[in-house]
Amino acid sequence: MQKLIQKKSAVDLTDLAIGIVVLGIVVSIGATILINVRDTNTTSDTAYNLAGAAATGLAEYGNWFDIIVIVGVAAVILSLIFMAFGRSGRSGSMSY
Repeated sequence: MQKLIQKKSAVDLTDLAIGIVVLGIVVSIGATILINVRDTNTTSDTAYNLAGAAATGLAEYGNWFDIIVIVGVAAVILSLIFMAFGRSGRSGSMSY
């Protein structure tokens, strides 16, 4: 009986794409909820200040979103390079 060997794909971009989409949805919905909480409280209230600071933090995180995507794509490119030039076929430990 012959054993079927499934070929490994080079890189699976599904996890990266799903992670980026989920991260964008969470940041967008979280910022909307925090702004709604902030707007329903008075300006001298602690809840107003807390929600405002948290919304500002999420907005700052959104500014870093482009960099996070670039780092993710760079990680995919590096994994392709390591897979192409790596020593995965040899047994034993690698020495650097």
